[in-house]
Amino acid sequence: MTVPPKLPSCAYYDLDQFTAVAQCAVRQAQLEYARLGRSISVARDGVPVWLTPTEVFAQYGLDEHGNPPATSPRPTA
Repeated sequence: MTVPPKLPSCAYYDLDQFTAVAQCAVRQAQLEYARLGRSISVARDGVPVWLTPTEVFAQYGLDEHGNPPATSPRPTA
């Protein structure tokens, strides 16, 4: 007779840390695809929607080229 393996208790896992790591991985993957010029599909209200790279960048507060917004104006010559 075999005994099933005992799983660790739920207190062993830090679900907040797991969620943060998963969200970071999704963000990095989406931005990588956008930088390659590829659209990505996401679900909005249960409906699949294709986002263009510009829309992906806007979702994360970046400009249309994937760069962070400038914090101060550039000096003029």
